[in-house]
Amino acid sequence: MRLDEVARDAEARIADLAEKGLVLTTADDPQLAELRRRDEQLSSGPWNIYAALFHSLTRWRDVDLSGRFDDPLELTLQADTAVAEFVARHGEPPPHFHRIRNDGAAVELPLLEAEGGVISALRSRRTTRSFDPDAALKLEELGILLYEVFGCHGRLRIGERVTALKKTSPSGGSLHPIEAYVLVRNVDELEPGLYHYRTEDHALEPIEKLTAQEAGRLAADFMCGQTYFAAAGVVVILAARFGRTFWKYRKHLRAYSVVLLDAGHLSQTLYLVAGQLGLGAFVTAAINGANIDERLGLEPFEQGALAVCGCGRTTPEPSPLDPTFVPYVPRSDAR
Repeated sequence: MRLDEVARDAEARIADLAEKGLVLTTADDPQLAELRRRDEQLSSGPWNIYAALFHSLTRWRDVDLSGRFDDPLELTLQADTAVAEFVARHGEPPPHFHRIRNDGAAVELPLLEAEGGVISALRSRRTTRSFDPDAALKLEELGILLYEVFGCHGRLRIGERVTALKKTSPSGGSLHPIEAYVLVRNVDELEPGLYHYRTEDHALEPIEKLTAQEAGRLAADFMCGQTYFAAAGVVVILAARFGRTFWKYRKHLRAYSVVLLDAGHLSQTLYLVAGQLGLGAFVTAAINGANIDERLGLEPFEQGALAVCGCGRTTPEPSPLDPTFVPYVPRSDAR
């Protein structure tokens, strides 16, 4: 091969690698220039490189989990067969309960039945998949939910230029990086559409107007075809402003996991508040994060959707999608 042929072959290979994002070039191509801009933004920012890799490689786009199931109830009808096939292929799951030793040396603790308050809320807490699509939430209920889950309840000055906020869920470094983007489908006195919950004013900022049907379809797209969740009156997107946490924990290997924990704390708080209001609730991490970010106009690596939760009124009759658990008591003497 002649020298000029080798050079052309090398250029072609480099161009191919650049298009795949594996190398950077100074070419004027807009797509390659955008990849270069993002790399420069990432390398100069507070992201830990391994956390950034995990975040980028686990964001879904255009995933549809509904597959061949046109009716969500078919998921329940097929469950026994699907589980049997899975167990046949992979074996039984690891045991539920774990012991370190089996010599009877464990110290039994008093088993008391506490009642009321948060104890009762925890006992009744469950994931709902049977929402009544025609039963609207009250605007007052939505206000209580957003304020008690995402609202600011106090602040504390730390030095001259830093203020810490008090909210109802814990947050790494008391930085509270999670923003609530509210997709409204069926709430009295509130137009369907996409909103941002502005914590400082306890107000909803309109982003995009939708019909109730459009809101339901968008919710299903956001949640990878989980139409049973899309029937909820309100869907809340938990999106992180990474700079809030990374401002303190710069390039820290554990910082991203702390942000994920924050989203988990908020989803549990939403369950408890929704239960107190007599509403069903859910949370899912099976989301098309890339699609959500683009729809909301979130800049990659500055903000990003991590999970979606929501609430609504349940159907009058139980649904096969909502399992009934048999009570369990650790020791027979507690009966």
